Amino acid sequence: MKFDITPGDVVRLEGVDLPPGAQFHYVQNGKVRLRVMTAASMREHARGSIIFQPGRTEIIEKFFETAEDLLKRGFAVLILDPRGQGLSTRLLSDPLKCYVDDFEDYCDDLAVVVEAFKNDLPRPHIVMGHSMGGTIGLQTILTGRLNPAAAVFTAPMLGLQDIQTGFMGAIMTFLAWSGLKRKQLPIYSGRNGRPPAFRINKLTSDPNRYQLWATYFENHKRLRLGAPTLGWIAQALKAFKFVNDNAEHLKIPTFITACGADPIVTPASNEAFAKAAGADFLNIPGALHEILLERDEYRDQFWQAFDTFLEKHAL
Repeated sequence: MKFDITPGDVVRLEGVDLPPGAQFHYVQNGKVRLRVMTAASMREHARGSIIFQPGRTEIIEKFFETAEDLLKRGFAVLILDPRGQGLSTRLLSDPLKCYVDDFEDYCDDLAVVVEAFKNDLPRPHIVMGHSMGGTIGLQTILTGRLNPAAAVFTAPMLGLQDIQTGFMGAIMTFLAWSGLKRKQLPIYSGRNGRPPAFRINKLTSDPNRYQLWATYFENHKRLRLGAPTLGWIAQALKAFKFVNDNAEHLKIPTFITACGADPIVTPASNEAFAKAAGADFLNIPGALHEILLERDEYRDQFWQAFDTFLEKHAL
């Protein structure tokens, strides 16, 4: 199969280096253009490839430090901007609205991108994802679109703190299917896509990593993404129900990390899924939602457990 691959853009900040060997591309998947970063292993013989799926609102640039950590471990790395955010195609006339027709579209994008760059991705493949990216990665694996050797997910979106009851989920789904699916969630504060002040952020307790992340959105309006639409919420609920219902069918080595002080994803949902799937599990007490942007005292716990997981499974 031939893919339409063209040179991609990268957003630069003063003092921020690109990961070693990083290259940026656009890949066409139907009507959607996806931005992708690839970086070859820093070793002569690659240890394998990490295929990284970001979460909602996230961009490739947010994970430059993570990519470098993975490259130093001998992996090749691929990261993409999900459809509807970053520099991938926005799906509505209002680019600030977070929307998707179906989470399966995200899964298809992930599978297409891996196929498009398969010659740059030495095996074994490890799928990695954060938050929404964890849901997407798990759904892609459970539906057979990808068959990696292993998977690693940080705070995968399998239960939301703001929508804890079946009643709330039912209301959201009803509103979406009553013709309001492109309306933004009215209770969400970040409608303009600008980052909140550090003191009220839900992602990290590290002020320096937070400010670096926030600067991308403060300085570059085209990267911003605002509140989720009711349609996105309805599709998210459907996706993580599917993933939770099929946990026992996950047959590859998997490592799930929950963040103990996560105000977005319920740590209990991560633990319950890991138990049902027979996955390795770590809860990091005190960490907020984004462990890869957290203070080193939390972040180092993740990387130590990550290395132990790989060693355990000879990866």
